[in-house]
Amino acid sequence: MSHPLSGVAEFAFRGVNYLLKLDNRAFYYAEDVLGFSVLDAVEQMRAALQAGRNPMLKTIVALVYGGLKENHPDIAENTVIDMFMSEDPTVREAVMKAMRGAQTPDIAPPPGPRGQAGNARKGKKPSRGGTGS
Repeated sequence: MSHPLSGVAEFAFRGVNYLLKLDNRAFYYAEDVLGFSVLDAVEQMRAALQAGRNPMLKTIVALVYGGLKENHPDIAENTVIDMFMSEDPTVREAVMKAMRGAQTPDIAPPPGPRGQAGNARKGKKPSRGGTGS
């Protein structure tokens, strides 16, 4: 059973049932494998897919490992590598469904200038007023 809009998918691999859940906790665990920010990895993966290239195996393995870790605490990184190298279509389908539903953090910097300079009033300075006498 899969839940494509929530980043969750279930699949079987070599007789074991797995629950893959791509959420913030999965991204957190993925950094253990990557050794760098998952936010950078997600951007690299998006860029590769948009360019028609395959993302790095390490990135996909890290995300899937992270997505399995909470429900399968004994999962080994090597098991996830074996899943991908097996080219089992049920694994690939489950990963794609979970990825479509995963909500990745918005990593774009906030629009506008940095610091207080952007909050300054623009335009003509107000006059001091008065009657001039």
